Amino acid sequence: MPGVDPAIRWLAAASLAAVFAGSAIAKLRDLTGFRDAVENYRIVPRRIAAFAAGIIPLAEIAGAIGILFGPTREASALLLLGLLVVFTAAIGVNLARGRRDIDCGCFGTARGQRLSGWLLVRNAMLIALAAVLLLPAGERRIGALDVMTIFFGAAALVTLYAAFNYLLAQASALRAVEMRHG
Repeated sequence: MPGVDPAIRWLAAASLAAVFAGSAIAKLRDLTGFRDAVENYRIVPRRIAAFAAGIIPLAEIAGAIGILFGPTREASALLLLGLLVVFTAAIGVNLARGRRDIDCGCFGTARGQRLSGWLLVRNAMLIALAAVLLLPAGERRIGALDVMTIFFGAAALVTLYAAFNYLLAQASALRAVEMRHG
């Protein structure tokens, strides 16, 4: 059975590394705000939420770095996949509770991104991207054209991801204005 083309695997790895590194850095810049966001999910007790808020960005950085190296790629993909499943479940639980007014905390709290079903869609796409790295790899060697494709492809995917998040944050802000002015 042929495996996943190595260029596709590298594209997935580079894209996920950029997303999770950016997410971790944003959380570490405002660790107090991120701790508040984790607590607001009301999934775990406060003491555990505070501990989780310190560990999550470190796990994201470890996954983002590890996913770029062959020997640690699969373990790192599993780590990121696990984080995504937990994040998605926490969002889903709070949406089911009707709690859309809390900050996602996905990229720290600076964006003010509120919970919505679109975050579940976004996370499902990230889960699919991480799952690609757990599939068997093809045996083709990476060439110069592949490197360019990976670089520009990852840049495009990360740009689309950022645009999607920006639109979600703007939708949250617009809903808040509409609720205030009625």
